[in-house]
Amino acid sequence: MRKVLIISVILIALVIVSGCISPRDATGEGINVREFTLLTEDGTTISVSHFLYGQPDVCILAHGLMGSKHRPYITRLSERLSEHFDIITFDFRGHGASGGVCNGMTEFYDIKAVIDYAKNNGYKEIALIGFSLGGIEGIDAVAKFHDIDALVTVSTPADVEAIRPYAKWLFWMANNWFGRVILRIWVRLDYAPEFPKPITVIDQVSPIPILIVHGREDTFIDFREAEILYQKAKEPKELVIIEGMKHPPDLPDEFYDTVENWLEGLLR
Repeated sequence: MRKVLIISVILIALVIVSGCISPRDATGEGINVREFTLLTEDGTTISVSHFLYGQPDVCILAHGLMGSKHRPYITRLSERLSEHFDIITFDFRGHGASGGVCNGMTEFYDIKAVIDYAKNNGYKEIALIGFSLGGIEGIDAVAKFHDIDALVTVSTPADVEAIRPYAKWLFWMANNWFGRVILRIWVRLDYAPEFPKPITVIDQVSPIPILIVHGREDTFIDFREAEILYQKAKEPKELVIIEGMKHPPDLPDEFYDTVENWLEGLLR
């Protein structure tokens, strides 16, 4: 039993150190925000936060695996973009306050439900920013529905299998009952989850503009994955590799500047 406990502690530490998650949540105060749930087309309840800054356009932020809408990199980007956009954040299924389990192949329903909500609220322009898992699911959803005006992917792999050499521990945890029990602290995983392959559909995102952002020092998802996505994507597209940037949540000021300037220039 002691050996199992030690292994568990080591694995949890590896998850935190990897940059997949942050050990603490961050929430804003004194902000006009609506907290509610949406029901997806496949019957899953999704927890949503809608930050109302009185802007005509809206930006939807999609967190990474084992994250939530309260992670510091989500809240900080929300604050940075608030001068130009209203903000909608949400928890993917199996994460945070949302229902269901994370299986990788139905998360596009979560994004679609949030986009539909934004459209029903009459926004002029809608942008989507996806971090890691959020980027994977964002590419998949936008390729399917073409229902937004701009897409930003951050630290997103061209193929999830490319992560395996750098995160064998994560694949091991996700594919056995013991590991999934440990990971339930952050995510409720379905049995043997699978994920879309962005490389196979990113060319279908066009004509929606896409900005692909990656950190050169990302040790979890190699920056060359971003270059592969960029090569396969069609115009309009832009690639930014940020020196010194690692995997979220370790994001420098240059990252926030890059995303803010690109969106402001594009949608204005």
